[in-house]
Amino acid sequence: MNQYDESRFSALLEWSQQHGARLHPSLEIYLDPISKYSLRVKPSASHSLQPGFDAVTCPAGITLSYLNALVDGPLDPSAPLHQRTGAFPARFTQAVPPYVLGRFFLIKEYLKGKSSFWWPYIATLPSPEQVAAWALPPFWPDQDIAYLEGTNAHVAIQEIQANVKREFKQARKLLKEEGFPDLAAYTQLLYKWSFSIFTSRSFRPSLILSDATKQYISTFLPQGVQLDDFSILQPLLDVANHSPTARYTWDTTSVRDACQLVCHDPYEPGAQVYNNYGLKTNSELLLAYGFLLPETSALHNDYVHVRKRPQQQQQQQQQQEELQQGEKVVDPQKGAAQHGGSDDTPQSFLISLRPLAHPSSLVGRARLSTTTSSPLASLPCFAHFEPALVDDLAAAMATPEEREALQRWSSPPPPEEVKELVDKVRGMLGGKVQLDYGKLMEEEEEDDDDGGGLPPPGNRNQTLAAEYREQCAKVLIAAMEGLTVQNGL
Repeated sequence: MNQYDESRFSALLEWSQQHGARLHPSLEIYLDPISKYSLRVKPSASHSLQPGFDAVTCPAGITLSYLNALVDGPLDPSAPLHQRTGAFPARFTQAVPPYVLGRFFLIKEYLKGKSSFWWPYIATLPSPEQVAAWALPPFWPDQDIAYLEGTNAHVAIQEIQANVKREFKQARKLLKEEGFPDLAAYTQLLYKWSFSIFTSRSFRPSLILSDATKQYISTFLPQGVQLDDFSILQPLLDVANHSPTARYTWDTTSVRDACQLVCHDPYEPGAQVYNNYGLKTNSELLLAYGFLLPETSALHNDYVHVRKRPQQQQQQQQQQEELQQGEKVVDPQKGAAQHGGSDDTPQSFLISLRPLAHPSSLVGRARLSTTTSSPLASLPCFAHFEPALVDDLAAAMATPEEREALQRWSSPPPPEEVKELVDKVRGMLGGKVQLDYGKLMEEEEEDDDDGGGLPPPGNRNQTLAAEYREQCAKVLIAAMEGLTVQNGL
């Protein structure tokens, strides 16, 4: 790191440690050429770190979130709540969603500059003016977003852009009606910046707050607001980058009112030390963090998302219409992925580059572990499709006789009564995959101004998008080839 960066992160360390945070003495913050600011074992360390070490400790008192907007300051159980007022007018606080209020509070603290309690932390975040340093795909230039047209990510980008525009417009209108001072300083650029910071760095409250902190929060959390209706920034702890295979614990019991990142992997001197954001596909990683995990023989993270139907028991025609619309989405919860993910039911089905049961399909195998596959969904021709998608289609398309046969079917081969149903499901999935692949290729050919296809990538965003696009095509091709297994067996 250069001298400026060293001074910023030294100030972060000093400030956070003054307020109870801790960084393992054998660790340091450094600038990695790929992952940027990261954690590693000091190259000068005399020995490796063994599984079970406490990498970072972050007390609740330095976290930043919606909660701080309610009390207009750091969380402090010893401070009388009746002496504390909110950071924004009461009507605004009550009217906007918690996650929107949290974003506006981060903007407010940024605008305070060095007078903000959190300034040593905010000073280490990408500057709002350096858009390229923080902009997630929804905020890329149009010429970069063009490389994502026809993919899952592009559908989600359009939704996120619309949500952000609507949230900001409504919030600004409320603040104007309340005569809020310095309203002009709360720009759309700052809102996009705050959105990106929370999306890429925040944690799920229920996973990183101690029981004592949750009890304290319950004394002032507004009625109707749930603990996971917002997300939390954890200074210092959020420096650690993501590895889907990193073994870790977020310990909220060993140190009072704090969260500890406990690493359960060994790390040699000079090695980067990782956190684990949870099981997220490359579509989700791209949208929420701006990176992809490359395909290797040991691990792939390439999946196409298919949006679930609003109701699981629609008629066959309704199911067919939905599939033919090619509508698919990755929808980070409330605009934020939240490290640790969500324990909510997934909002989409997955189509996988490799069979979901393949050892390298980490996310796919996790989906399999949460459900019991039916004999129909377990047929080899459906190996690249999430079983719940296959079963959902079959349930919508089956005749009463076929449903009865499905209930009797316990092991291969399929009964005669369901062979036609197997072919119908294969045909429906094949049509869906071919439609999506055709759309992907069509967008690629039309996006060039000369009609000759997309030009070669010219910057980092375009290169990243082109890599993602190529992997989406590979997923769809693999799924189409899998469906051709003879007799579905």
